[in-house]
Amino acid sequence: MSYPQPPHSKSAVRRAGKAIAAGNATDTEIALVDQWRASHGYVINTFQAWIKRHISKRSFDVEFAQRLKRKRTVDDKLQRKDNDGNFLISDVTAMHDFAGCRMIFDSIKDLTNFRDYVHSSEVMRNVEHELRHEPDKYNYILHPKATGYRGIHDVYKHYPRGHRRNNERGLWNGLTVEVQYRTRAQHAWATAVEISDLLDGERTKFELDQTERGRFFALSSEIIARNYEGLFNAFTDHTTSALQAELQILENKLGIMQRLRALKQFEVGNNLKHHNVLNIQRNEAGQLQLEVLSFKNAALAIEKATELEAEESSLNAVYVRSDNPNQLRSAYRNYFNDPIDFVQLLESEAELK
Repeated sequence: MSYPQPPHSKSAVRRAGKAIAAGNATDTEIALVDQWRASHGYVINTFQAWIKRHISKRSFDVEFAQRLKRKRTVDDKLQRKDNDGNFLISDVTAMHDFAGCRMIFDSIKDLTNFRDYVHSSEVMRNVEHELRHEPDKYNYILHPKATGYRGIHDVYKHYPRGHRRNNERGLWNGLTVEVQYRTRAQHAWATAVEISDLLDGERTKFELDQTERGRFFALSSEIIARNYEGLFNAFTDHTTSALQAELQILENKLGIMQRLRALKQFEVGNNLKHHNVLNIQRNEAGQLQLEVLSFKNAALAIEKATELEAEESSLNAVYVRSDNPNQLRSAYRNYFNDPIDFVQLLESEAELK
């Protein structure tokens, strides 16, 4: 299978990324950064094989799927600034989540046990991939983000074993991949934020200063964590009943849950295969709809996703991969308009009306 290769000059990619951030990139520079992005398809393939092999050795019920970061999201991240006007990302080649693998577990105990197993010498002695950081650097279960996001991220440098006699590692040597660990409750919350932002044209997950909408999701995250996972690590000076009362006030004002309850899920039948492009678009009547396109290999799917992102009608096009279509639908349920788990969690525990 032929995967896009990374550009030969990493410094040229960095310069192109700065040009995109400044808003004066040429077509050549735009294409260069996109080639860098697309080349991570090979990394996804390597890691999905490695992780799947170890999932099969354990008894946990794990949902697993992978995705390549969208071109539009890359451009958006490069152009984001902090409150002082400084670019948040100065080097596009330092972005570590072009390739993403996601695992969803029934419980924090299962998540922790499997992650400890992956980190163990038993597993790591047989591979050359390198964890780029201390184990708890991106532990957003111990230390939730201000937005309410919970989960754990591991970032690896990708060192595939050589396929030639001289053990050359190839052009993809040193590219990175982000491996996400979430519980089902954490995933339900993150999915709801994604869907709600798309539905309302907001950017809650990227907020630098918390709005009332951001407060709503931060409160809901803590309520779910307390009621379902026994965690009390945010809003520690507030009782759960106080959080629930404030959440109801915000819901009365914003109507976020009301809109999520009313959503009709996208149905796609049996269209999902191993290599897919999920494309959310707006039809002539102004309604959102999901188009699912399946391909025989990653290269064709990545090419099509990039093409779709250039179309005005496309709001969200992404390449996703999974050997299990049902798991893919669950792992990326934001693309299927499916916030039902989040709604049920809050309705049953927060008594949100």
